[in-house]
Amino acid sequence: MKKFVQRVGRGDQEPEVAGIYLLLAAVLHITGLVNPPLFAAPGWLWLPVLLAGLAAILLRRRALVIASSAMAAAGALLLALGSISGYFLVFESVFSLFLLGREKVRRAALALVCLAAVVFAVVVWDGSHDAQQVVLSVFMSAFILFTPMLWAENVRTATSLAAAESARASAVAAAAAQSEQRLQAEHQAARVQERTALAREMHDVLSARLSSIALLSGAALARGDGEPMPAIRSESVTALEELTAMVRMLHGGTAALAAKLGDVPALAAASPAPVDLDFAVPHPEDLPPQVHTAAHRSIRELLVNHAKHAPEHRLELRVAQSAHQLQITASNRCGAASGSGAGIGLENIRTRADALGGSCRVESGERFTVSITLPTEAS
Repeated sequence: MKKFVQRVGRGDQEPEVAGIYLLLAAVLHITGLVNPPLFAAPGWLWLPVLLAGLAAILLRRRALVIASSAMAAAGALLLALGSISGYFLVFESVFSLFLLGREKVRRAALALVCLAAVVFAVVVWDGSHDAQQVVLSVFMSAFILFTPMLWAENVRTATSLAAAESARASAVAAAAAQSEQRLQAEHQAARVQERTALAREMHDVLSARLSSIALLSGAALARGDGEPMPAIRSESVTALEELTAMVRMLHGGTAALAAKLGDVPALAAASPAPVDLDFAVPHPEDLPPQVHTAAHRSIRELLVNHAKHAPEHRLELRVAQSAHQLQITASNRCGAASGSGAGIGLENIRTRADALGGSCRVESGERFTVSITLPTEAS
């Protein structure tokens, strides 16, 4: 019932409006609430005139001006026939123009309403010369002509506000959906980034140890003696310790395993392939931990690659510290040996350098050279 009353109050549902006017007109005529007619006419003539005006209401969205004119004409004729229901059609004529009309139509309708009110007051004054009658006519014209105008403007405003609120709600819902999608994408990207970082740590931490074990065991098999066995055991134990530390790190949510640049000379000395090391890092304590880790992991990967692919040639490894950067250069003649591997070692080196704002350049030819630059003030 509440929704029905609200729809009727808006007056924008043509079938409901026409039905209510028909019902009210029927009640008025049944109860005898009519005015004296201005001319003699059959008593039933009001009904077809009313139906014509109601039909105009149903067609007002297709031809607004024509339909409103027809409603006004039917209303005037009904008033001349003595039917009070003519006021309904005059009211609806003005209401329709201000509810559905564009700005130009509304301005023209306002001018006509004002003119009609003035003409009505002049006619009353001319016929009665009574000020009270003129004032009464002004009130009647205001009720019949200006009330529907204000009502229609209120309905238009309410409709615009409802549309704006609906658009705002839709925009908020769309923004929430986009925010949810963005959060899901960020979460997925974070998972991928975390898995990539984990894979890189696993590769860099364990591949060197396991590759060293493979190289030493291969050398032991080739020589037929047990001399490399202590080194194999040391590498195996260290690999297991690092693996255990990484598992604890994952369970505890602590930072990644750190490494120190000062261990590089020992790494070079323990390499199974010959290495000429030029280690010029006078102040390693000035380097942030992430630079230590990136440099240590990268140098270990370079040593492993050299031992795999060019063990018969010497590796020239230089590590130099300057005011603003750490330079790592590894160069050797291209060897004939081939080793197995995942093929992501150099990619991990480049990724680590890029993450710190550094660079990694690889040159191949007669000599294979890798140049790494890491900033000493990495963020």
